[in-house]
Amino acid sequence: MQPEFLSQLYLAGLRWAHILAAMVAVGGLFYARFGLLPAMQVLDEESREKLHDGIRKRWLPWVIGSITLLLVSGLSNFLLFNEAAKAWEDGTWMKETSYHALFGVKFLLALGVFYFASGLVGRGEGTAWMRANRGKWLSVTILLAVAIVMLSGWMRGLHVGPNRVLDESADGVQLEVVEATETTESAAATEPAEEAPESAADTE
Repeated sequence: MQPEFLSQLYLAGLRWAHILAAMVAVGGLFYARFGLLPAMQVLDEESREKLHDGIRKRWLPWVIGSITLLLVSGLSNFLLFNEAAKAWEDGTWMKETSYHALFGVKFLLALGVFYFASGLVGRGEGTAWMRANRGKWLSVTILLAVAIVMLSGWMRGLHVGPNRVLDESADGVQLEVVEATETTESAAATEPAEEAPESAADTE
């Protein structure tokens, strides 16, 4: 395989891993808050705790795996993109777009999601206050996750460094067309006007 293809495959794999891990984590939060939790209200306290314990044993490995994959793929993607963006705008693109600051906010929000998601499926005494009011803290975690998705979409829209080269090329083509038009008009202005054909009265 060509090195360029392997590089593209590696980058695509990182993106896929990040997206799939986010789907599992955020999808699980939505299901727990709006599907599982309301349905469990018909059960008595003892049955709810047994069900929660059974879910925790099966869901905790997925939560840990998703968090690990999100951290590894997210940081890898950022470092690779940061290296590529150094060539944009003479290395000032990151500063002009405040990309580092946006990434910092996103990372802090992600840490909040990881903390609440882990605490809600854990059983340690330090996070018992979350599980005492699961509905509230699931809602908070979902709001943080939605904020991350919206911020990620905004940051993705900033990835326009390479496209500016295309814009410059397009402007060059347009300039050439304008110059050609002006040249044509100038040539037309300097050419002598064609004499109008003599009328029949003039020939008589």
